[in-house]
Amino acid sequence: MHTHRLIIRRHDKLLGHFDSSTPDARDAIREIASRFPESEGFEVQLFVAQQERRLLESGPEGIRLISIEPVFTSAALEG
Repeated sequence: MHTHRLIIRRHDKLLGHFDSSTPDARDAIREIASRFPESEGFEVQLFVAQQERRLLESGPEGIRLISIEPVFTSAALEG
């Protein structure tokens, strides 16, 4: 399952982002994006994480996962 991230701007000012990793994430992202019309100065961009970076620690107790960071790439909102 991929994480989808919607970046939301208005008049070139970053307002925030919305992440979804549910089975119907693409539909959820489309629904949310539809609520921010270009005619009112909004711009939305979609990014999808299909890979991730993992930070590991090796110690006397073995290998331990420290963190996971999704690697996002730009994607088309339509389709």
